[in-house]
Amino acid sequence: MPEFSGMDALQTLQAHQATKDIPVIMVSGFTQPDHVRVALEAGAIDYLKKPIEPDELLARVRTAITLANTLHQLRQQKKELENEQLKSNDLLKGLLPNEILQTMKSTGEIAPRRFRNVTVIMTDLVDFTIKSQKMSPKRLLHELQTIFSAFDQITQKYNCTRIKTIGDAYLAVSGMWNNTSNHALMAAKMAERMRQYIIEHNHRHKIDWEIRIGINSGDIVAGIVSDSNLSFDIFGDTVNTASRMQSYSNPMQINVSQNTYDLIRDHYYMIKRISRKVKGKGALNMYYLHRPVLSRLSRVKELQPLSEI
Repeated sequence: MPEFSGMDALQTLQAHQATKDIPVIMVSGFTQPDHVRVALEAGAIDYLKKPIEPDELLARVRTAITLANTLHQLRQQKKELENEQLKSNDLLKGLLPNEILQTMKSTGEIAPRRFRNVTVIMTDLVDFTIKSQKMSPKRLLHELQTIFSAFDQITQKYNCTRIKTIGDAYLAVSGMWNNTSNHALMAAKMAERMRQYIIEHNHRHKIDWEIRIGINSGDIVAGIVSDSNLSFDIFGDTVNTASRMQSYSNPMQINVSQNTYDLIRDHYYMIKRISRKVKGKGALNMYYLHRPVLSRLSRVKELQPLSEI
């Protein structure tokens, strides 16, 4: 080929996505081992030295086509396996916190662990059962997916950890992996943003969801209960008290325990409520989150529109 060698043609084919998988057999009068090596390393599937025997050439072509088809099938299988792996990873991300997934990948197991000084946030949709009966299954599932996806983004924004959803309930923790010094404050901000999101969602979609939120701070134990069920969960009195705070909250209120109140009282104005008797715990103090204690700069920021999630 004048002014364009066979090696140039091979390199040009290999450089383009549309042609790089075309099987190429190099036919050349050069017989030195270096020429053969360079051609094969450049992407040639075979190398024939002149003069050529027609029967040998046909046999080599058939072999090259078979090999090329096999390589194509292997690439397709690899791509399918990678897609399946991505799907599996997405499913696991819905079941397990990212930190747990990373630990599983590095060690192959998840040992139970105690986390000290964290804040548990528990929320649920008010009158969910009644409202769900008025919706089609498709609409109901879409609503839950939309709301919980937004809650996931809010949880990430405030560096908290989503533990799980149970029906219409959403459970998260602040301070498990970070924010150890201000976990309660981040939990309060997260709860406020969740409540504001519901207001915005109702306005956009002409619906009337309400939520209750309960917050409590303390120690928890976390782990996977069963080897056959990859459900990461948290346990302990701190979780139970957060559940009570949520149960005793009125719609669209954020009900915090005494433990959480002690940690954020310098940052929020709160309304003390009448103590409630809780089975096994006696009377519990509880407070409604009212509004942040704002500096002059913070008041200016508060007047600005809330950014969309």
